[in-house]
Amino acid sequence: MKRRLPLGLILVATCQFIAPLILPPATLRGIGPALWGLIVLLFALLGFNLLRGRAWSRVATIFLQGFNILVRILVGVSHAIQGGKAGGPLDAWLISTFALSAILSVIILYYVDLPDVQVLMQ
Repeated sequence: MKRRLPLGLILVATCQFIAPLILPPATLRGIGPALWGLIVLLFALLGFNLLRGRAWSRVATIFLQGFNILVRILVGVSHAIQGGKAGGPLDAWLISTFALSAILSVIILYYVDLPDVQVLMQ
């Protein structure tokens, strides 16, 4: 019997690439085509296996989104001030994109860690 996937899992599988890629525009422009191809391949593989119910893809999603939050906090703390000098202006792009990215990663982590999803992915 074929089980029906919840809409939330389908959304996570197809849109989880958004949270790690929310970056300031200058950073996005600096990413080369080869790296974009690798990113697309990684997230396509991960999303496909989430939809197939592979347990390792759930663990990889948790790792990826958790790592995204940690990196955002560490980079945000050290680069939030433009120019790196005390008393300088805050980098609004960096702070806003990092906050949005971390919030989306928390939502994805919350959903993937729900008991219903855990049972579905075993």
